[in-house]
Amino acid sequence: MNTTVNKNSLAKLRYKGLSLLTIVLAGLILVMPSCNSDDIGDNYYTFTGETVGQYIKNRPETYSEFAKLLEKSEVMGLLNAYGDYTCFLPDDDAMMRFYQTKEASSVDDFTVEELKKIAYDHIIKDFVITTDDFVEGFLNKQTMSGRYVDISISTGETGLVYTINSNSTITTKDIEAHNGVIQAINEVVSPTENTLVEAISTDDKFSLFYEALQATGLDIDLSAIKDDSYTPPQEWVARENAREIYNYAWQRVPRERKFGFTALMESNATYAENGINNLDELKAYAKEVYDAMYPEDASITDLTDKRNSLNRFVAYHLLVKKLPMRLLVEKYDNTGMNYESTGETHSVKVVDMFEYVETLCPSTLVEIRSFRPTNEYNLFNMIPETGQAIRLTDDFDNDAINGVYHEIDGILVFNGEVERMLSTKRLRMDVSSFFPEFVNNNIRIGNSLIGGGLYSERWHIPNGFCERINASSTTEVHYFNADDRFCDYQGDELFLAGLYDFDITTVTIPPGTYEVRFGYQPTGNRGVAQLYWDGVPTGIPLDLRISANDPDIGYQYPGTDARDPEGFENDKAMRNRGYMKGPASFRVIAEWWYSGASARMEEQALRRILGIYTFDEWSTHTFSVKAVKSGEFMFDYLEFVPLEVLEYEDIY
Repeated sequence: MNTTVNKNSLAKLRYKGLSLLTIVLAGLILVMPSCNSDDIGDNYYTFTGETVGQYIKNRPETYSEFAKLLEKSEVMGLLNAYGDYTCFLPDDDAMMRFYQTKEASSVDDFTVEELKKIAYDHIIKDFVITTDDFVEGFLNKQTMSGRYVDISISTGETGLVYTINSNSTITTKDIEAHNGVIQAINEVVSPTENTLVEAISTDDKFSLFYEALQATGLDIDLSAIKDDSYTPPQEWVARENAREIYNYAWQRVPRERKFGFTALMESNATYAENGINNLDELKAYAKEVYDAMYPEDASITDLTDKRNSLNRFVAYHLLVKKLPMRLLVEKYDNTGMNYESTGETHSVKVVDMFEYVETLCPSTLVEIRSFRPTNEYNLFNMIPETGQAIRLTDDFDNDAINGVYHEIDGILVFNGEVERMLSTKRLRMDVSSFFPEFVNNNIRIGNSLIGGGLYSERWHIPNGFCERINASSTTEVHYFNADDRFCDYQGDELFLAGLYDFDITTVTIPPGTYEVRFGYQPTGNRGVAQLYWDGVPTGIPLDLRISANDPDIGYQYPGTDARDPEGFENDKAMRNRGYMKGPASFRVIAEWWYSGASARMEEQALRRILGIYTFDEWSTHTFSVKAVKSGEFMFDYLEFVPLEVLEYEDIY
C-alpha cells in the first residue's frame, strides 16, 4: 500500500481527504500553522490528538448530551474507530432545544433506533470534509442517514459564516481529530422526513404546480423511497469493511437501493407572469403546447392518462434522479480526487458540458448544460440560435427524503424547438448517465483517499441493482467513479471482469439517422469482445488490448507529420478503419498511466464507430458486449452523431 505523503501541511492533507490516523501509523505526522489567514476568533483549525469520539466524550461541559446520545445509540464506537469521519457536533444547549421540539426532556425519551437516526444525521462516513470544501448548496457526500447537508455561506463581522440546513451555524470549524474532522454547531441537524410530494405540498409558492401534480396522479409516481427487497452481497460488504484495494481503488458495494426524483417547478408568480392563474388556465397552456407535438392524442381528456397534455406537461418537470443543484451537471465538469486543491479538472474548459436526463414524460429528454461564454451551469434546453434557456432561481436544493426540488425561472416544455435542438447535435453520454441508481445511491460522486494513498472508489454493481443493466452470472460489473489518473470522459468508467455477457439499455434517443460510437481505453490487460447494437453485431470483434498506434488503427500524434499538422488527414485514415481519436474535450490530471493535453493527444483513448443507424421514433436502444477472449472490458461513453453533423463536427 502506498503511504507516501508529499504535502507540507496538515491542511493540505485534509484537503486531499487523508486519514490522520493513517498518517500517524505511517509515522508521517506533519506540523501545521494553527490558523489560516482568514481565521478569526474561535473559528480556527485545531489538532486535538483524539479520535472524534474521544473529543466529544472528553468535553462533558459542552457536549455531554450528544455524548449520551452516541453511547445509547451505540454509535460512539464508530467515532472511535479507524476511518475518516466528518461530524457536525451540536452543543448541549442545541440538544435541549431539540428535545423541546420533540416534546422530550432527554435521550431517554427516544428509542435506540430514533437516536441512531439522529446520530447518523450528523456524521458523514469515509470522507473528511473541511470548510475549504464547502460551497453553496448541498455537500456532495451524504450523511450516514442518506441525506444531503445544505450549506449556506455568508459574511459576518469576523469572517465567513457557515450555516447548516438553514438554521444551524458552525461555531468552531475544522477541529482536526485522529480519524476525522469536527464542525461544532449551535443547532441539531434535523432534516425533513417528508417525501418529495409532501415537501412540495407544504410550499405555498408552488401550490398551482402541486394542484396539477395531484390532478394528474403523478404524485403517486414520486412515492418510492427504497427497495426493501435489496440485500447487498455479504462477500462484497466484507471487502468494503476491510478496505480492500484494487488497482488503487477502494472496493465498495451499495448498501441500499434508494430511489430518487427531482422536480423543476415554476412558481405561482411565474405562471401569473405568463397569464396562468388557475388549473384550467394551466390545462389550456399545456394543451396548446402538447397537442401540437402529439396531435393524435389531442382528444384525451383523462388527466391521469400519460398521453394527456397536462399529464405530459407536469411529467416533463419530473426527473428520474435525485439531482441536487451541483449534481445536475457541474460536478461532472469538475471531477477528480484533488481538483479543489489544484484547480485542475478533467474537462477542457473551452468546451461546454452536457447531461441528458429522462423525465416522467414518455420518450423525452431534458438537456442540462454549461455555457462557457457566461460561465454558467444548469441551463435547461438552451436553443443555440436564440440563446433562450430555462435557469434555476436562487430557490434550489429543497430537500426531501426521496428527492429534491428547484424553482426555475421560466416555463419548461417539450416542444418542436426542443426536439429539433436535441436531434440535430452530437449527443455524448457518459456511461454513468444511463443509470439513475448511481446518483440516487451516492455512487457517481465519490473519490476516497485512504490509507495514505490516492484511491478512487471501485463499486461492485450486483446483478439486478440497475434496471438498465442485464448481466450474466459469469459477469462482474464494476464502476470506477472519477479518478484523476484515468483519461476518461468525466473521469469515470464502467468495468467488466470475468467471462462477461452484458447489455445495457440506453436512455431514449430522438428519431434520426446517426453514427453511433463507443468510447473506451485500450490497455494490455483488456480482452476481446463482440459488440452488438440492438442485438446485431457491429462488425468484427473489438480487441481492447490494441493501442491506437497499432497499424490496424493507424493513430498518429497530431503535429508529428508536417504535412498534416492538425492530424485531420490522419483522422480520415482512422475513420476508414472504423476508429477515431478521443475528443479534445477532456484530459487526464494525474499522469500515472496516461498523458497528453487532451484525449485526442493520447494514443490510449479511442472511439470505435459502431455503425450508421436510423431510429424511426423516440426510443431506447440496447448496447451489448460478449467476451470473445478473456480480459477486462471498459466502457466510457456513447456518442450519437446525426449524419448532417458529421461534415462540420469539431474535434471536441
